[in-house]
Amino acid sequence: MPKMRKPIIDPISVVEGDSLYVMSGNPGRLPDRDCFQALLHTRLPASYAKDWSWYSLQPPPFFVDDDDVVDRSSCRDAPMPFEISAYAVVDDSQIWISTSGAGTYSYDIASGAWSKLGNWALPFRGRAEYIPEHNLWFGFTPDDLQICTSDLTASCELRPPVLQDVWTDVNRPEDWTLTDASIVPLGSGPVCVARFFLTCPEESIEDVYGYALEKTENFAVLEGVKLLKAGWAQLRMVKHKSERYVFGRDLVIPP
Repeated sequence: MPKMRKPIIDPISVVEGDSLYVMSGNPGRLPDRDCFQALLHTRLPASYAKDWSWYSLQPPPFFVDDDDVVDRSSCRDAPMPFEISAYAVVDDSQIWISTSGAGTYSYDIASGAWSKLGNWALPFRGRAEYIPEHNLWFGFTPDDLQICTSDLTASCELRPPVLQDVWTDVNRPEDWTLTDASIVPLGSGPVCVARFFLTCPEESIEDVYGYALEKTENFAVLEGVKLLKAGWAQLRMVKHKSERYVFGRDLVIPP
């Protein structure tokens, strides 16, 4: 793989067609030119041959309009107003990103132009994956990371998208603290749900010298899930095999 034009810190990424799009997860109020890059298979300059190469794309235009008072007020109230809280590919042609202080923006892949969708945020945390057979986006709720769905195409500037289905995880042990979650698409409907947990026992354990031993454990649970119709306009979630991977005391930072 060719080298990126500039390393991107805390990246998010999406694949559309044969191209890979990578953006900084916190591009800032005045994003750097190289904070948004794409790996494209195109004809190289002064050549008839095609090859893979990284290209810098137009960064999101936060606060281009000086009269955007709503955004500036939200910016003051948010601790990290330009951090990307949620993102998704829509209609195979647009990349939507949401921030807590600057609203939601859409990047048109064909034209390379950004447009603002509204002063609202997508009802997800992190990546949302499109499920074509149900025309819904599948992701996690922003507050407690429960699996959920939403129809993003039903939104407009004055009407933000809303959650349609939420499935609460009721079988989780009480000493498991959910720290993050991520979605890995598997193609043809099923997705892999990756949840990251931390356990801390209530009682400490001492070694032979009387020093406290940390029994904190970091681990991930990977589970295959699929959405099926359960009557008119209703969905049910079918869970498949799950695996637990223990990382010990090592800090795990989900992608």
